Amino acid sequence: MISRKLPLVLMLALSVSLCAVPGFAAQEPAAAAASPETDARAVLMRAADFLAQAKQFSVSVRSGYDVVQESGQKIEFNEARKLTLVRPDRMRVEVERSDGDKALVLFDGQEITVFSPKEKVFAKVAKAGDVDQAILYLLNDLQLRLPLAMMLITKLPAALERRVRSIELVEQSTILDVPCAHLAVRGEEVDFQIWVPSQGDPLPRRVVITYKKEEGQPQFWANLGEWNLSPNTPEGFFAFSPPDGVNRIPFLAQLEVAKPAAKKVKKGGKK
Repeated sequence: MISRKLPLVLMLALSVSLCAVPGFAAQEPAAAAASPETDARAVLMRAADFLAQAKQFSVSVRSGYDVVQESGQKIEFNEARKLTLVRPDRMRVEVERSDGDKALVLFDGQEITVFSPKEKVFAKVAKAGDVDQAILYLLNDLQLRLPLAMMLITKLPAALERRVRSIELVEQSTILDVPCAHLAVRGEEVDFQIWVPSQGDPLPRRVVITYKKEEGQPQFWANLGEWNLSPNTPEGFFAFSPPDGVNRIPFLAQLEVAKPAAKKVKKGGKK
């Protein structure tokens, strides 16, 4: 039977995405001659800085990820996402999987909501703060997948500076919607490739991540398009009003946290 579920460690790695790339080499001294790696690093950091400083944007993402089966065969599954972010404290992610299942993730500065139309359920948790704080809460506390999450936070440049080991310019690619610098980046846990426009706004067009220490070295890829730095966000766009017949449920991580407390109460009751 084919499984589309990722191991938990890989799910978390996919969520963290670019943040999971270890070690970034120190910058070359200012007096030294520029090397090809220095040039490639400058392209990557320009993209990271641009994303981190953008006040708002929307992007369409078509992605795929490998799930290694018990037989060792790798099966690819796909997702389509429309992401809208307005800093400091608004985010909306619309998801459609390759099997037709859909989901909606919302953050309005006060609450995080995840809605499943097919299951007719939603989960909501209070979380006041900015988008950075909401994303880290989604990943670390709620243990949810949010591919390429680190591309959405303002700490992206610092994360890359700490964690990328080496970087190389592969080629100048001309077959995407705009000419792009194709970069190959190496780290201890994962390698990744990224295609950054050679001119204009450095909004990435493609990312491929290889989890080289996982069994079968599965990959995650994403094509990014329809970038908009002034998205239309009407009133209520980031709020959730449950449709009729939809039930509220807790997040799975909240249930797991509640289990030990419930056991302690029961034990105390016996005394």
